[in-house]
Amino acid sequence: MRELIALARAKPEQLFYASAGAGTLGHLSGVLLNIRAGVKLVHVPYPGSPQGVIDLLAGRVTVMFSPASTVWPHVEAGRLKALATTETKRAAIAPDLPTMAEAGLRDTTPASGSACLAPAGTPRAVIDRLASALNDAPQGRRGAHGVARQSVEPLGGSPEEFARHIETDTNNWTTVAKAAGLKK
Repeated sequence: MRELIALARAKPEQLFYASAGAGTLGHLSGVLLNIRAGVKLVHVPYPGSPQGVIDLLAGRVTVMFSPASTVWPHVEAGRLKALATTETKRAAIAPDLPTMAEAGLRDTTPASGSACLAPAGTPRAVIDRLASALNDAPQGRRGAHGVARQSVEPLGGSPEEFARHIETDTNNWTTVAKAAGLKK
């Protein structure tokens, strides 16, 4: 990652990064990298991750922000090199891969995720039962395997903690989206 940043500083607007499309997490991750590292990588949006991976493998783009599940077979085969994970801690499938923070880029943890939401007015007992089941799911055999394979970091916690997480993420991503020139 440090070498990429040094190269990007030496060649502003000459290195290209692929994403699965404008406004996607991959796109905004590149915008965030540009902001935090003070570089100017050029965004190349694709109609999906597979098309971006093809051009990354062919050398038509320099780098790509992608879910590990999309690129990991290519990393394992030696066709791609993983530079860093955007998660807050090292990925279970790649314990030697540094985080962006370990690579010297603080505040660059654009995590993707899935959430379980319920309609407003759902009884608190139901919310608590769902939260408990979701917090316990990654600990089971099937859950742990799926979590490791997808290289995701379960948040866990209470519904109130999750609501604060959503609010923080919304504020952070609104800033990045504005920097990318995206409009509502």
